Amino acid sequence: MSVAVALDRGLEVLDTGQCLRLLGSVAVGRIAVDADGGPTVLPVNYVVDEWTIVVRTTFGAKLVAAALERPVAFEVDDFDAATRTGWSVLVKGTAEVVTSAEVIDRLQDLGLDTWAEGVTRDRWVRIHPNQITGRRIPPLTRPPSEPGPPNNAVML
Repeated sequence: MSVAVALDRGLEVLDTGQCLRLLGSVAVGRIAVDADGGPTVLPVNYVVDEWTIVVRTTFGAKLVAAALERPVAFEVDDFDAATRTGWSVLVKGTAEVVTSAEVIDRLQDLGLDTWAEGVTRDRWVRIHPNQITGRRIPPLTRPPSEPGPPNNAVML
C-alpha cells in the first residue's frame, strides 16, 4: 500500500491506486457538466470499467455533454461525522456516448442498475479521465472536545 502525502491543512493526498479503489466502493457519484449556461452537478449511479467511469442515462444534460465530447468532472465521497473523517475523489475528463453494440453488451454485464424509476435509461455515457485526484481527512489527533479550526478552515 502506498503512503499518502500529508498536507499542511490536515488533509492527505491519495495516490491514483487509492482513488480507483475508492471510486469502486460507492454506488452514487456526481457528474458535473456545463448545461444551460453554467455548471450543473447531477447525482448518478455508475460503475468503474477499467480506467473509465460509465453511467446510464436518458436524454438530458449528461447525454448532450457526452455527444459533444465536452469536458466533465465526476466526484465521489464518503464521510463520518462522528469521527470527522472522510475522503473525496475527483475525476476530470471527457465524456462520450457509447454507441458500439458490442461494448454496450459488455457494459450491461457489469451490473449497473439505476436507482431512479419511471424513465428508461438506455443510453450509456463513458468518462475518459484526464486527471484523477483524491484527498482524505484522517482521524483526529486531538480529542474532539478541544477547540479546533473553524468549520470552513478544512474543506474537501
